[in-house]
Amino acid sequence: MLSRSGKLLLLLLVPAVVYGGLKGVLYYNAKRTVDDVVSAASYQADIRYADISTDLRGAVTVSGVTVQPLGYADAIEIDAVRIASDDPLVFIRSAGWRPGEDKPPEMLEFAINGVHVPLNSDFVTSSFGSAPDADDTACAQGLQIEPGMLRKLGFNDLDMDFDGYYRLNPAQRTLSLGVNMELRDIESMHFTATLADVDVETLAQGGAPQVSLGDLKVALTVSPKFGRQALKECAIGTEMTVQEWSGVLADRAVEQFEGQGLSLGYGLRRALRDFYRDWGEFKLVAAPAKPVGLFSLIFLPPERLAEALSVQLSLNDQPIGDASFTWQRPDAQALSALFGAEQADAPNKAASKPRRILIRRDFEPVPVGDIGRYVDHKVTIKPRGQPLREGVLKRINDGEVEVEQSLHGGKFTVYVPLRDIESVQALVQREITPQR
Repeated sequence: MLSRSGKLLLLLLVPAVVYGGLKGVLYYNAKRTVDDVVSAASYQADIRYADISTDLRGAVTVSGVTVQPLGYADAIEIDAVRIASDDPLVFIRSAGWRPGEDKPPEMLEFAINGVHVPLNSDFVTSSFGSAPDADDTACAQGLQIEPGMLRKLGFNDLDMDFDGYYRLNPAQRTLSLGVNMELRDIESMHFTATLADVDVETLAQGGAPQVSLGDLKVALTVSPKFGRQALKECAIGTEMTVQEWSGVLADRAVEQFEGQGLSLGYGLRRALRDFYRDWGEFKLVAAPAKPVGLFSLIFLPPERLAEALSVQLSLNDQPIGDASFTWQRPDAQALSALFGAEQADAPNKAASKPRRILIRRDFEPVPVGDIGRYVDHKVTIKPRGQPLREGVLKRINDGEVEVEQSLHGGKFTVYVPLRDIESVQALVQREITPQR
């Protein structure tokens, strides 16, 4: 029979042995999975790593990774790659999810930190050219973030970070997604979305459930410092000023959109010009009152997408009031034919009686805090202790609103501090349904 001290020692050893066993299994499975990935990619690159660390709460981190493409002397370095889940058994089972056999983990995250790509490496220069002037098209065809341009701006390495996640909520039938990318000192992109009506059982079987969009947010940020440096570099050796080059880049962007069938309205064109002049953050937020079926969006006319998704656009936290656009979706006719829909210009389609439309235009009060929604609209603004200002709202900048007024056949601009505005009215156009 064990003595009291022997029992105490046994009580202390059992948890330690269990912990050590689980830690060993987790490390073994993680190492085996990493080594399988390295072996599978061996025909493209020589991949090595310095260390693997594990956490029983559900995380595996691979540190000191180098990726050397075959046939080249230089390598890409990665500080760390981390994968985490709320279910530690995911990694104990070798991080394997087998559709049809078990459910996917309810949470999974990944992070790739400190990706260092040497811009003077042999695999970069062989692909893009080693001479600094080899990338002059980076300006001529619209600002492109290419190795030659980055070298001109003093970058020796392209440093990047990536991370992302998904989270399942079976009780609420939602799936949250997120992806972030950062090119250090250059630009960053952030994407988040929430999907509703997610059938976890269908996912577990490996199928793709018909889901709805609950919300969506996309933010693209270009470092103002980098943007100004790039414009200055584009202007060197040309007869154009930095300001003129910002207009050129905006025009090239508009042309590229039009090449994809997207024609921007006045408000978006102006916002694009402001972006290429001031840089910063462009944000798109879609927050419909209730989830919208993704499948139904395929058949929605492009001009109604923004309304259906309650899309809001902003540039450097200033709302873009006029977000109108037209989009000639290239797959529209193919989708109509696929699902048997009649073409709008079909010759045998019976002509319907045109509907009588009545339009009323009138000034309506709007909250002062929503004034940013009415850029490029006619407004009346009443400042404290000053006469009424009536004209076109052109811009909001540095706490002031810019209003273009007409006087004696000419135009002049007045500036009103936001804090001094008592009330705002905007000219609103509404459709009136005729009484039968």
